[in-house]
Amino acid sequence: MDVRMPDGTLVKNVPDNITQADLLARYDAFKTPDTRGNIISSDVPTVVGQVPNPPVNEPKRSMREKMMALYEVPATMLSGAALTIPSAVSALATGEAPMAMAQRNMYQPRSGASQDVLQSIGSAFEASKLPPVMPTGMLPSYARMVGATEPQVQTARQAVPTMPDLLRRQAQPTMAGVGAATTPEAVTRFQMAQGLRVPVSPSKGQIEADLPQQQFEIETPKISPELGKQLTEAQAKRNDAILQNFDAYVDATGKESFGLRATGKVVTDVLNKEAQSAKTKIENAYTLAKEKGETEAPIQYAPLKAFIENETPTTRTANAPILNIVYEQLAKNDPKNTGQISINALEDIYKVINKNYVPATPNASYGRDMRNIINEITEGKGGELYQEARRLRQDYAKRFENIGAIDRLISTKANSDDRVVAFEDVFQKSIINGSLDDVKNLGFALKRSGPQGQQAFKELQGQTIEFLKDRVTQSIDTDMFGNPVVSPAKFKSAVRELDQDGKLDYLFGKKGAQEIRDLMETTIMVNAPLKGAANYSNTASAVIRGLDMINRSPIGKIPVVGSLTKYSFEKAQEKALKKKIEESINYSPAKMAEELKKGSKNE
Repeated sequence: MDVRMPDGTLVKNVPDNITQADLLARYDAFKTPDTRGNIISSDVPTVVGQVPNPPVNEPKRSMREKMMALYEVPATMLSGAALTIPSAVSALATGEAPMAMAQRNMYQPRSGASQDVLQSIGSAFEASKLPPVMPTGMLPSYARMVGATEPQVQTARQAVPTMPDLLRRQAQPTMAGVGAATTPEAVTRFQMAQGLRVPVSPSKGQIEADLPQQQFEIETPKISPELGKQLTEAQAKRNDAILQNFDAYVDATGKESFGLRATGKVVTDVLNKEAQSAKTKIENAYTLAKEKGETEAPIQYAPLKAFIENETPTTRTANAPILNIVYEQLAKNDPKNTGQISINALEDIYKVINKNYVPATPNASYGRDMRNIINEITEGKGGELYQEARRLRQDYAKRFENIGAIDRLISTKANSDDRVVAFEDVFQKSIINGSLDDVKNLGFALKRSGPQGQQAFKELQGQTIEFLKDRVTQSIDTDMFGNPVVSPAKFKSAVRELDQDGKLDYLFGKKGAQEIRDLMETTIMVNAPLKGAANYSNTASAVIRGLDMINRSPIGKIPVVGSLTKYSFEKAQEKALKKKIEESINYSPAKMAEELKKGSKNE
């Protein structure tokens, strides 16, 4: 029959069992505005696990369609419930699937508004896996069935997959050992995090790099602090495990000292000890040669004098006064300007150069050149003992003086006992600021210096890990345990700083360097959510929002639907959240494969 409403709206084809009084009552309830507001945004997923899609233009529903929903929704639900058991009995005789038979015989709604409501109810039940208050097994199936009605609705509903659907979308190549097809990237990320010295257990959203899941994991503690506390604690445990990995790496290096100054002192003590031992051998060799009279022979010093005179007066007095100092020494030792002085005199000038030599200054550059000239003009001169002394001195120059990174560490300022590089700056200047060649030269010098030198190299390795840890924890952000939150961006920057010219590989070997990179990648996975995952309001529980939307709407005032959603709301809230939280915390690709198996069996 057709019914004319008070405002003139004509409702056609109303079932005979719906009286005019019932329709008027439902019409009045439908017109009552809901002033509490809609908690769902158009671009927010409305079902747990839904993948974000571009905003869907919802079809406009006419007043007639909305009025039809007032009786079509209860009729569909009641007919589905009534047919569930008879269909199962009939199926024994016909062989037809019970659900298919029930769907074929149950009341079919014509209104798009009715289909919208039934789709929302069915999707909510399917996602939460709630046992309904009545046999409503039709509804999840109906949620899939109505997808063939209108193109606009179809677009929206394709974004509401079941768990098996989600798993099939993710599963492409087959990975050996997990028993089913799963995402290779997810398996790799999971194994990498679990393979660290202190295993890290990322969440489902982190392993799968899934935006809606990460939104859920981040926003749930804000919306439901009591249930979401598990997610917060799990994230804090991951951050703590990352920090523990730094400590494990330091322990693995064998570092024994603590702090920059202690590390710098250990390194320079070894270098100074080696340098002093070499100097002592040189001095003893020169003393022996001098005692045997092998250093009295005259030497032409013209090349050295010409080098100094080639520089401008300003350079010799202001920029590199070491030039004038040597020039004066030549004049002092050759007052008659013969152009010759003894080997002894040249060796004394060599010592004067060393005394006024300051690394990383013009004096250092010119001083190095003048020492090389003295070595050249004394080549082959004197006796065998003198030549042995020269050989020892040249070896010393190769090991210490000619290597800038080492020269700076063992040198003091001119006419002073103050170090050129303070102990607390040794690590920064030699490892962080040094080139790969500098680091290799330093490493070689330490490793050839016996057990103490090898330990000094371990101190530098351990201090490098401490440097990384310090860099990545320079943040005011802390987790629930009070630990600083490891910064993925700073971690990546620090590793790049060491890795760009191969220093990371040299310091730790390829395997050790890869461990550090794996920790960095795990930190990025755990502490760097996908763009849009954080501060994305109202995304925590789509099931709850879906049910709440139905409960608040005029449709929720329909006796059957209203009682159903009212009964289910609290259970849906707790059960859906608990299940999704549990899945997030204890997720692994192997478990995902098992879910896929179960989903296939249940279809």
